[in-house]
Amino acid sequence: MGPTAAAPVPTESAALDKPVTFGTGATVSLTKIETITVEAKLPGETAGPAVRVTVSVQNKGDESLDVNSAVVTLSADDGGYGVGTTAGDPHALQGSVEPGSTATGTYVFMLDPAKDREVTISVNYAAGDPIAVFTGRTA
Repeated sequence: MGPTAAAPVPTESAALDKPVTFGTGATVSLTKIETITVEAKLPGETAGPAVRVTVSVQNKGDESLDVNSAVVTLSADDGGYGVGTTAGDPHALQGSVEPGSTATGTYVFMLDPAKDREVTISVNYAAGDPIAVFTGRTA
């Protein structure tokens, strides 16, 4: 019988305002974190407090980085979970980041309350690559 669980993915931790650099040549940073109120415009959207996170992936390596499978999550220290939404103008990371280039994506998470809350934001910029884990308090 083979393995029954996936191998753990390496993580690197930092404060919300600090970058994380991996041996892959990728540097991941949160360039902007805003607490906002989103308006529901489409069916299934919810209005209310949210956190908008802008993620930057800089490629300092020698090969392109594919960020099409990037996953960004947000959770609060009290067990609350930021629910991703299409409200608030999100734009996911996309494409390949060529050496010397930077890609930016914006993610919006419903979180009530959103202001002055201890959060953890995880960024897995590519499937199978290390995860950047950022912690700190929203403004």
